[in-house]
Amino acid sequence: MLVIIQLVIVLGCIYWGLKMGGLGVGLAGGLGLAILTLGFGLEPSQPAVNVILIIMAVVTAASTMQAAGGMDWLVHYAGNLMRRNPRYINFLAPMITWLMTIMAGTGYTVFSTLPVISEVAKEIGVRPSRPLSAAVVASQVAISGSPISAAMAAMISIMEPIGVSFLQIMAVCLPASFIAAMVAAFVASRQGCELDEDPIYLERIQAEHKQKTDAQTTTNTELDPKAKYSVLLFLLATIVIVIYAAFPPLRPQFGDGAMMSTRDIIIVSMFAVACLMVPFCKVNPDKIIRTTTFRSGMSSVAVILGIVTMGSTMVNAYLPEIKATAGTLLQAYPMLLSVVLFGTCTLLLSQGATTPLIIPLALSLQVPHWAILASFVAVTGVFVLPTYPTSLAAIEFDSTGTTRMGKNIFDHPFLLPGLCGVIISTLCGFVLAPMIL
Repeated sequence: MLVIIQLVIVLGCIYWGLKMGGLGVGLAGGLGLAILTLGFGLEPSQPAVNVILIIMAVVTAASTMQAAGGMDWLVHYAGNLMRRNPRYINFLAPMITWLMTIMAGTGYTVFSTLPVISEVAKEIGVRPSRPLSAAVVASQVAISGSPISAAMAAMISIMEPIGVSFLQIMAVCLPASFIAAMVAAFVASRQGCELDEDPIYLERIQAEHKQKTDAQTTTNTELDPKAKYSVLLFLLATIVIVIYAAFPPLRPQFGDGAMMSTRDIIIVSMFAVACLMVPFCKVNPDKIIRTTTFRSGMSSVAVILGIVTMGSTMVNAYLPEIKATAGTLLQAYPMLLSVVLFGTCTLLLSQGATTPLIIPLALSLQVPHWAILASFVAVTGVFVLPTYPTSLAAIEFDSTGTTRMGKNIFDHPFLLPGLCGVIISTLCGFVLAPMIL
């Protein structure tokens, strides 16, 4: 009876946090943690400190790049690429958002590209919901392949100490995330009727309710010539991280024989490059903390500190019972881990919060390492409900009305491409991972 009460409290706090949104998710997790520990006497679990430190470092660097105009620079050239190749927009758009997320470590980079995608699609007569939904899903699944995302930071910090190298992790997760993005793009390109047959779009034309988007502002804004240096510096830091993480002999070694960890390499590289951007690109440091990347990134720290610690406290308290119930099942059917990752992410609306909660549990249940890597792409469940910020933004920026929620909560253009992408890429992961490990 006691465990049911505690579970209701945990789920209630998660629900309340999602209702508040943003930072409220983390705050509600903190309240639930206080009730579990102070009220029921459960031992609090260790916060995911490594993940939090990496997030803070990466977000600082990405925010500095945004303050320097680097994001606008990327969007400008991405828009030019789509305009020069309009026939391939259904695949170019998700490729661009996937790559931007891989580089920046956050799917929120898609916000600035959505108006451009919508406007270009409308100009050439393509139903905007197709490239928009594919681009949004691609930015979400790319989190599981980005070497500097919060979810991957958690994955690396958990798997490296048990002998799974950074190179092995990326060899499975990076191609799996790309496969997911391209499958989603293929499915999305065949969704819905053509633009000139869509009844809502035709009604808007007849009523002359053409909504002005921000696309013109984005494409006509004069770019700061120094903005490109912030992108190059950020890209250089990412390459340095990948090289040092992939080839351990290159890492600094200390007097006691210990080697510099991937966590420390990421933190040092990102803070160093953020500092270099300030003089090179003449960035006002006060402007950095006002960027959308900084606000959303630091909010995710509170989410991980609150929700993940609350969830892991509950899990640790009943770990023997969980092992007895689920351990044998997951060992016999390791693919079920992908269902657990997907369902948890759908509930928490955060890949970065799901990873440090579920992956340690999978290891304690003795799920094979290769199965954990193969399942990791399924940590993307944020597209199931059309309430995720990037999904809502795509709906808002589509002035034709083709990207819309249906009458039912699951009747939206992101669900089917996302599901197909995750399922196919997970199957590919289960083929690839045993060969890598």
